[in-house]
Amino acid sequence: MTTKLIQTLIPHLPRYAEEEGDYFSVKRSELIQHLINADCSQEVAENTLEMLENLLNTLAILKPDYLQRGEWCFMSFPAQLMALSVLTAMSDKDSRFFAENFWNTNGISNNKKDQQRDVLKLIENQRQQHHTKQTAPPIRYIHVAWSLIKHDGQVLFYQREDTKKHHDNKAGDYGLIDGRVNQLDMSAFSSSLHEKLDALQSPAVDLIKPALEQTLKRELAEEVGLIYEQHYHFKPWRNLKPYQQIQGTAPNHALTEYFLNLYAIELTLEGFCFLQQKVKHDESLAWFSIDEMVAGKTNDGKIAYIKALFADFADDRTALKQALLDLEESFSANYLLTQNKYGVTLPQTIQTSIFAGVLGKESELSVELDSEQLALLSGLAAHCRGFEFTNAHLTIEFYPYGWIKVQENTDLQTKLIQLTQHLSIQKTIVLESQQDCYFRLSVSPEIIFFDDTLFSYRVNQDDLKGVNNKIPCLIKREEMATALGKVKGAEIQKYISLSFATDLQKLRSVPYSTENDFGKKTKENYRKILHPDFINLGMKGLIRQNGNMNQICCDMLITRGD
Repeated sequence: MTTKLIQTLIPHLPRYAEEEGDYFSVKRSELIQHLINADCSQEVAENTLEMLENLLNTLAILKPDYLQRGEWCFMSFPAQLMALSVLTAMSDKDSRFFAENFWNTNGISNNKKDQQRDVLKLIENQRQQHHTKQTAPPIRYIHVAWSLIKHDGQVLFYQREDTKKHHDNKAGDYGLIDGRVNQLDMSAFSSSLHEKLDALQSPAVDLIKPALEQTLKRELAEEVGLIYEQHYHFKPWRNLKPYQQIQGTAPNHALTEYFLNLYAIELTLEGFCFLQQKVKHDESLAWFSIDEMVAGKTNDGKIAYIKALFADFADDRTALKQALLDLEESFSANYLLTQNKYGVTLPQTIQTSIFAGVLGKESELSVELDSEQLALLSGLAAHCRGFEFTNAHLTIEFYPYGWIKVQENTDLQTKLIQLTQHLSIQKTIVLESQQDCYFRLSVSPEIIFFDDTLFSYRVNQDDLKGVNNKIPCLIKREEMATALGKVKGAEIQKYISLSFATDLQKLRSVPYSTENDFGKKTKENYRKILHPDFINLGMKGLIRQNGNMNQICCDMLITRGD
């Protein structure tokens, strides 16, 4: 019936000349009468014409001012062609604008998906751009769980799948690890598939919210390999205001309203170590510093796809940065011993005691260790300080914050378990162990020091006798053998004043009282110039006070020039 009515209507449409711009209009009442003459009721004729009028008006084919006075008039000859194309296709059962299987999405090539996307993109962009009130309603709704994994002032991003499939990189090629709710995430819901799809494809936030946590768990497992509870826990951080954009992975492209919920991730030790390895070997994962995230791109050109987050902060990047800075780290050091102005100094041999306590007032610890246990402890301490290892033990993986992971059923694992138990009984040095394979010396790195015999500083004899005001001074830490591997030596070269170098040479020969002007001046210069470097290398300090006397605590080497 509808086909016949459209066929009846086509000959009575208004016309527009192909040349010279002549045209005429036709009254709606006349068109309705032609439909009635085709043997249909007044109601059917009016409904049919109204439906077709809405279609043509949506395509911007008819002149609005004529419509307001009850007439049809084409905008132009091309508009007339468009109308005839659409109406002829609608009235011809053999006509199609696309191939019969054009909109099929199962097993099709990326090229065909892109064709579908291009059609939807054109239509949706036009629909949004030309909405008379600039409030075109969305036709796609997506409910998203976003994860925030923050470590060391950085946030983890991953390369978006649609970027790899010819996506416009200007929109952003890296996103937070996230996922949108699908019907499988609603498996715990007692509703039918009909009800689930209706809810998913609607702005029914309250209905979808219970499924978001399942979505988060699924995506973290799929994208990163993190397993809930074993590797992490989470808590809500921020629910964003609904965000609209013409977007979607090809071919699912339309004006979309996004409902995004952000969750802060809390990593377990196992999860933290797993993630360190994952990022190291997975090129699709990348850390963005907070400044880079707020700027929307990294220094090497990665672009963050977080427009909805920017919009939620009304593009106030300063407020966003502060919120991210205030967000707790997903994993923190949490050393058990972090006392201020405190120090722990490890010896090179068991003939020397471990010293610990308030700096300047340290005392011997009554801890009994054999050479093997001391070598284990020294290795853990060196790793905690971030020192570089050469020839590291093959059964060890090194992680930040002093943690190591040891392969199970190895001799090294057994020895570390025994050392942990031994120190736990003596309640002196704090060793942590988890799952009998993760170990660390749980002491804040900046208060761990090593035997003075490992350190030296040297100047050139010719420089000491020269006239240059500034001369080079080489500070050095020797290699150190431990049970975890050999710790690489390190050195720092600084330029110091000739007078300061001479004062150090004098102090090395004869200790000076803290009340002596020379001693005061030398110590003050040292604190400003060399002390931080010795600390960084792992020595408690070059000049230390013994009673009321200042003295040099490591070798000073005077080298001869070439």
